[in-house]
Amino acid sequence: MNATPPPIRYGEIAPRAPEGAIDLNALLPFDGPLELDIGFGRGRSIFERAAVAPESRILGVEIKSKWAFKVEEKRKRLGLERVRIFADDVRELLPRCGPEGAVTRAFVHFPDPWWKHRHARRFVVAEPFLDAMAFLLCDGGELFVQTDVEDRAIRYRDLIAGHPAFDLATETGFIDSNPYGARSNREHRADEDGLPVHRVLARRRPR
Repeated sequence: MNATPPPIRYGEIAPRAPEGAIDLNALLPFDGPLELDIGFGRGRSIFERAAVAPESRILGVEIKSKWAFKVEEKRKRLGLERVRIFADDVRELLPRCGPEGAVTRAFVHFPDPWWKHRHARRFVVAEPFLDAMAFLLCDGGELFVQTDVEDRAIRYRDLIAGHPAFDLATETGFIDSNPYGARSNREHRADEDGLPVHRVLARRRPR
């Protein structure tokens, strides 16, 4: 009789960020723009972006250990040395990162899948996150947030518009399409199903 294999404990084997302060340039010691991919899920956005922007350095952060582990294994198989993957809560990670102005652009994919009022404290796109991004983004650096929930998109747009470090890229704050040549698995699925995706693009004001 075959024994049932033990469960895979992804939380124990997923790649984690180092403790303490993190120098992003030392973490990815190459030339080229430094990009953050936040909430990449199954990783399609990571690999598509690495293909269309091979000069970029990409740090992917995903809170779900299973997907971070699987994406990291694929990254190693593909030999993508300019990509690093962490299974971490970006709310805790970003305040430990530097130096100031190191990041060229940040992508935030379909964040905050919380629907009850008491879960609002778990939101990623909130003032502390924007403060961290204001520190990390270079002058003119891009913050790109997308969601398929319209009221959340409006909330994100208004939060970003109200932050002193950011200017919205358009009068409404929204753009019609993803200009980066890299879509997450969920964005692909939304497009295939004909569902609207709301995209907010902002830029870091000059210091």
